[in-house]
Amino acid sequence: MDERLFWAEAFDGDRKNGKAKHKSFALPGAKPQYAPDRPARVEHIHLAIALDLAAKTLEGTCTLTLDPIRSGVSRLTLDACGLDIDTVRCSGGVQPHDYDGEVLTIHLGQPMQVGQKLEVAIAYAARQPQRGIYFIHPTNAYPDKPVQVWTQGEDEDSRYWFPCFDYPGQLATSEIEVTVPAEFTAVSNGKLLNVRDEDGDRKTYHWKQEQVHPTYLMTLAVGRFVEIRDEWRGKPVTYYAEPNLEDRAKLTMGKTPAMIEFFSEIFGYDYPYPKYAQVCVDDFIFGGMENTSCTLLTDRCLIDERAEIDDLRSETLVAHELAHQWFGDLLVIQHWSHAWIKEGMATYAEVLWDERNYGLDHADYHRYQDRCSYMSEDSSRYRRPIVTNVYKVAIELYDRHLYEKGACVYHMLRHWLGQDLFQKAIHTFVNDNAHSTVETVDLIRAIDKATGLNPRSLFDQYVFRGGHPEFKVAYSWD
Repeated sequence: MDERLFWAEAFDGDRKNGKAKHKSFALPGAKPQYAPDRPARVEHIHLAIALDLAAKTLEGTCTLTLDPIRSGVSRLTLDACGLDIDTVRCSGGVQPHDYDGEVLTIHLGQPMQVGQKLEVAIAYAARQPQRGIYFIHPTNAYPDKPVQVWTQGEDEDSRYWFPCFDYPGQLATSEIEVTVPAEFTAVSNGKLLNVRDEDGDRKTYHWKQEQVHPTYLMTLAVGRFVEIRDEWRGKPVTYYAEPNLEDRAKLTMGKTPAMIEFFSEIFGYDYPYPKYAQVCVDDFIFGGMENTSCTLLTDRCLIDERAEIDDLRSETLVAHELAHQWFGDLLVIQHWSHAWIKEGMATYAEVLWDERNYGLDHADYHRYQDRCSYMSEDSSRYRRPIVTNVYKVAIELYDRHLYEKGACVYHMLRHWLGQDLFQKAIHTFVNDNAHSTVETVDLIRAIDKATGLNPRSLFDQYVFRGGHPEFKVAYSWD
């Protein structure tokens, strides 16, 4: 995700008498956060839903296939915020449940047993949801606004549009069958299996994601989109935008195949998904979001021929979200406290793309801006370790320490190890952990394994503690 306003400039922080003032990062009420216990592995999530765009509602069924980790569990708790829960069925039978508006508790008739998979089907509705899924319509103030529906799961907002175990440590395959008005297109993760005509006025799009991913990367985008087709090594690379914006979409996203080739090389792992789609949506709350094989971008990133000459911010955004398909999607963080692994790498990858395309001077200036942005936050807002699990809500972690300082740590590792060993370490990290979850220690182990060098003291200084080297420089002349 790029939650930065991508047009914002780096700025210098305020210092008083040359001394930085460091406030506490943790807000009142913050406490240590940990991933919840797992009673079972979620193997598959199947959503069969219908959208009512005018009423801003969705109705349908969420079916979870579970593989129990331990026997004797007789109660399941799922994240489900603001939903209307109708019935819950487990392996065909209706089960009693409690729901308080945030947590759905299912009382199993028979406790789970290891080796016996369980299918849980929840009939539910989301009516004018406040988060997670957004219904966009024209208003009196903005009569030209398009009609669209799109989702945003990170950090923990998927629970607002379907019941789930809503944290990154659970990985599952998924599929979405969504029924929409016939004139609309629905785009989601993975492969498009089919499009079915329902009653002449409605269509059902059936998308399936066959590689495991977390719930926050499940996505849906619906609109009257124009599809622009491209490809990389025979895989579809598609760009979606509102009609009359095709030219801008091509200008903004047209370098994507070259980026996929570049990142496949530097990460040592070919792009792993059956397609890559980028969908430009209206009123998007961030710059972009790297949903697995289906990135959503703000339509404000669409550039014209004049902007293409000297404005690289949109190109940088496209590169950032694409890099996440490896760091964030192929390698999924085990817990939000380790999000720097993906956000720092995606920000680092922006500089690598600049270096490849526009030369070292341009890349160095980009890196300098990142450093200034982090140091401004460190001096004027707060100082914190990059990895910390003390916060109120996970979105608080998405700051300049996570993005820009995280990127600076990767640059420092590259300088310390040298290009060849750094590349070898990154390739080892990616290949050893593909399609699984990672923490910071896994990166440390990959560096050790690939190079024989122990980076733990460096990580202790720069990642697990706050701050950076500060020098007082003086000179005299005779």
